[in-house]
Amino acid sequence: MLPLICVGLRCALWRANLGAMLDRKPVLVMLLGLIFLSFFGTLGVSAAMFSDNYDWRYRVISNLLSPRDNPHHYWLSACGISLAALLMLPLAGYLRRHLEITSPRAALVSGGAFAAGTVALICACLVVPQHVHAVLGIRRLHELLARSSAAFMAIGMLFGCWCAWKGRKRGLFWTWSLATLVPLVGLFCSECLLLLTRLEPSWAMPIRGALRHSVFWHLGFWEWTGAAAVFVFLCAAVFLMPRQETQLPRTRLAKLPPGRLKLAAADVSPQSRRFSEELP
Repeated sequence: MLPLICVGLRCALWRANLGAMLDRKPVLVMLLGLIFLSFFGTLGVSAAMFSDNYDWRYRVISNLLSPRDNPHHYWLSACGISLAALLMLPLAGYLRRHLEITSPRAALVSGGAFAAGTVALICACLVVPQHVHAVLGIRRLHELLARSSAAFMAIGMLFGCWCAWKGRKRGLFWTWSLATLVPLVGLFCSECLLLLTRLEPSWAMPIRGALRHSVFWHLGFWEWTGAAAVFVFLCAAVFLMPRQETQLPRTRLAKLPPGRLKLAAADVSPQSRRFSEELP
């Protein structure tokens, strides 16, 4: 029994030290740099060596992952995106820890959705984009995993925006809202127009004729815009997130009994401790 307790204490201590290390700004900045290089860097190199003049405004990212469309360098794109997704996992935990003081449940949903999105993104890189053979009984498994990853990350970003609004972090809220809503609204309008052309065939030709040469009509443009929006969201979390995230709100401190009030004040910053001592 004693060895198990020792192992548990060591694991808890290691987890606490790891969390403290990942909360340091230089480490977070280094993670952002590695994510940028592994995602946009490898995709840029792969697009430059693409055999059929890859244009990011009109082509989807899956073309760079397909052995049919990119037979010589598809593995480079897959490895780069997978590495970027792995590096995003610590940032998902960083979001949860720094937002839970505002709303523990919303912070858990935001961090969990980001983690689920990164896992789905890694799985999408492992499944070859193709429409001929079913994988695990699903005809378009790659597209399903990619859209699931985008949906999970959108959920995490929306809940993060709500936490920023509730915590009165106005600069962070507006930055996150802009990075979240612009690609979501654009993609929603594009999909609505596409659905409208299928429901009303008589409107298909005018709509396609008007938007055929527009980048807003193509899914590839919104995929790249969404990828850039996620990176901007993470950058804002690192550079605009307030450092003092462990302060307890006045309402929570006022509800604590006098005995627990001292314990709570001992776990927060000196400013919060002085603030709690002034409470009646």
